[in-house]
Amino acid sequence: MAHMTSKYALLLSLILAGSPALAADWEGGDAAKGEKIFKKCQSCHTVEKDGGHRIGPNLHGILNSKAAAKPGYSYSPAMKAKAAEGLVWTGQELHAYLEKPQAHVPRTTMSFIGLKKPEDRRDLIAYLIEASK
Repeated sequence: MAHMTSKYALLLSLILAGSPALAADWEGGDAAKGEKIFKKCQSCHTVEKDGGHRIGPNLHGILNSKAAAKPGYSYSPAMKAKAAEGLVWTGQELHAYLEKPQAHVPRTTMSFIGLKKPEDRRDLIAYLIEASK
């Protein structure tokens, strides 16, 4: 019985400590590194509050927002279809989309090839969260 209690105590301590092993695949990024990665995105996107759209929509507040929901932006039919299916930009969805946009939303007009490294995607998401505060 004492052995079982120690396992639960260890599990609880890992949860309370925010163990990276228990974090979602999109969490734990470095916003400062993500800001540098965003330079690849800024020719098409802005992230400032009330910032305008460019070739792509403004990304301020993207986390947990509905897809194709930014007013004043003309989304592709593919993105509108995903939105109609209920796509919400959760951290997990953003992580998958940023890896290979064309695979995650077939026929999207976003021409960006994606970010192969999971840590780059985590860092970019951390930056998008920080920039949206």
